[in-house]
Amino acid sequence: MSKINFKEAQELNQNFVKTRTKSIDIAIGKKDAISSWFSLEEIKNYISYVEEQAKLKDLNVNGLRVYFGAYSNSINNVSKKGLATVFFVPTQAKIKSDIDGGDENSDIIDIDALNDGQVGDPPSAEYPQ
Repeated sequence: MSKINFKEAQELNQNFVKTRTKSIDIAIGKKDAISSWFSLEEIKNYISYVEEQAKLKDLNVNGLRVYFGAYSNSINNVSKKGLATVFFVPTQAKIKSDIDGGDENSDIIDIDALNDGQVGDPPSAEYPQ
């Protein structure tokens, strides 16, 4: 487990804010979300769901990948229109071939991803909130 302390977490967030948020905000025409919140219960339930689905589909889940995403402007939730989000996708070990490179895990597309975390309040609030 690779844990980081408060100071390291704050530095990562500040580096993100300093190097990316201005360009993103300009590109979308408003302040973008820089965090997403999921309850422990929601994450535990998702992990249970993934394990259950993996068993039913005979898949060997080995982790979760976190992707960055962005809501479209046509989403019904007005507060999230155009804002950034993150979502979790289960992974499994990649079957090796001579042309494979990079990550040794592949996404499992047969199990639904977890999304719909709550954006920070306000969306551009920095760490810690």
